Amino acid sequence: MSQFLFFCVIIGNEKLLKKELSVFYPELKLSYSRKGFLTYKNTGVQYDLKSISELRPTFATRVGLSIGRARPEGILESVTNSLSEWNLNIEDCIVHSFSIGTDYELEAETKFKCPVNDYSANGKVVLDIVALSDSELWYGLHSVSPGITRFPNSLVDIDAPKELPSRSYFKLAEVIQLYGIKIQLSDIWLDFGASPGGASLYLLEKGAVVWGIDPAATSKLVQSHKNYNHIPTAVQDLSQEALPEDVSWVHADLNLNPTQAIKEVLRLCKKYNRTLRGIIFTVQLPNLDYIENIEEFEDQFYDWGFNDIKSVQGPSHKQEYVIIGKR
Repeated sequence: MSQFLFFCVIIGNEKLLKKELSVFYPELKLSYSRKGFLTYKNTGVQYDLKSISELRPTFATRVGLSIGRARPEGILESVTNSLSEWNLNIEDCIVHSFSIGTDYELEAETKFKCPVNDYSANGKVVLDIVALSDSELWYGLHSVSPGITRFPNSLVDIDAPKELPSRSYFKLAEVIQLYGIKIQLSDIWLDFGASPGGASLYLLEKGAVVWGIDPAATSKLVQSHKNYNHIPTAVQDLSQEALPEDVSWVHADLNLNPTQAIKEVLRLCKKYNRTLRGIIFTVQLPNLDYIENIEEFEDQFYDWGFNDIKSVQGPSHKQEYVIIGKR
């Protein structure tokens, strides 16, 4: 029996996911494509409910076993019948219902008579119901394991101030919430490519001490904060001696090609072999060919000394992704 998988992706970034799957998962063949949603036929070894959690392409916000398609009026019957083939029923699943590219929202709580969009705990099976229009619903299954985001389609609500220096605030806030990164009071962070200061502002709000590294000016809102320090030097001109001691975390979002950006940031991180707990590094993709280097880039972070590494894309990312490295 043929197996199909579904992939959710940030609208506009479908080409990134298609490129990644063609490079790293050639056994998957495109079957169906809409803005923000793709299905693939699996011509290789089939996945089960446990192993599907090991399929983690960088540019997918959700991956699962595609088990059916229905109209809203028939969704309960279709889902019930499909789940029975997996020896499951609704009560065995956490239900996530979300829309992609449409204002239509399925009244899933009413349809299924259960809570919807609860935070999904480790080990749980999640039934994903994806509305693409008021007449087209797809549904599938994924399982939750360490490293899998617990929110519907990896979407989190960010409570942000009205005035923000840049969208980097959302980019960093989403990644930190999605992947459970803990910011401790008085942690010292380096923020490479800080200006105008969106990411720095988020860290400052959480109680961190931030050193922003960027030759460009920082917004007055950030510059005036008592826990913010600005080093107005380009990363390629910076020496370790100019950096503070005892840094806990590094965030980097640089307008450089990824090869140079990784080299420079990891060079400076060598100062913190004793204290550094992790890094959140944004990889800019000036062209799609850099997608072929995802694993090679990860290897450079492993070689530095990070032992828990993932490459992911958050809801506010465009032609870019982040490498999260922890020690």
